[in-house]
Amino acid sequence: MFKRSSSTTLGSTFPLSKGLLITIVGAVFAGCAFGNITVPMPQPGGTTGYSGGADRPVVVPAFVDKRYDQSRVGMKKNNFNQDTASVLPSLNVNEWLGTRLGNELKSAGFRVDTKSENAKVTKIQGFTQKLFIEPVIQWSTVDVEADLSVLIHVSRPDGLEAERRYFVKGLDPALMALEDSYASSLRQAMDALMKRVVADIINLLNRFPETEARP
Repeated sequence: MFKRSSSTTLGSTFPLSKGLLITIVGAVFAGCAFGNITVPMPQPGGTTGYSGGADRPVVVPAFVDKRYDQSRVGMKKNNFNQDTASVLPSLNVNEWLGTRLGNELKSAGFRVDTKSENAKVTKIQGFTQKLFIEPVIQWSTVDVEADLSVLIHVSRPDGLEAERRYFVKGLDPALMALEDSYASSLRQAMDALMKRVVADIINLLNRFPETEARP
């Protein structure tokens, strides 16, 4: 014969109210909000899958930093939406962007160098305008958002000059804003940026083939 157990569960004797749940979640968020973190910068190239470089030589130096705040790449927040700590990059932001773009262009079939004394080579200069990752606190979850904005300037000795601004966003929904969520949102933003930039460069250089340089 089975006897009824005299033990009770926490839920039967102490039900969690909505207010208590919010308090507990808030305490968890607050406990994780203090202390800087270093976010890894995704480095591999070849994610776009594009081709069409046709072995054309291009120079892709490090980006030029135009960010308002160059001391960090994001912030951590507590449950009151207050800035409590910084998100730091694992690599130099501008070298990272230049290297990643160079890797993607190599994968697409270009011959890429970071510098060249050949005045006839197409130069692709990037400018970092914004790179910031932060959590957006929801009722019981967190959306970690990465905003990435750059300007790409393409110049060639035959007189071709073109530039375009890009803005992309990465988003990682999570229960808590952990380091993995910051890295995931940054990776999404970077991959989206490379797909747009590399496609535009290929289309631009195909549309305007190189001609004899102006005297």
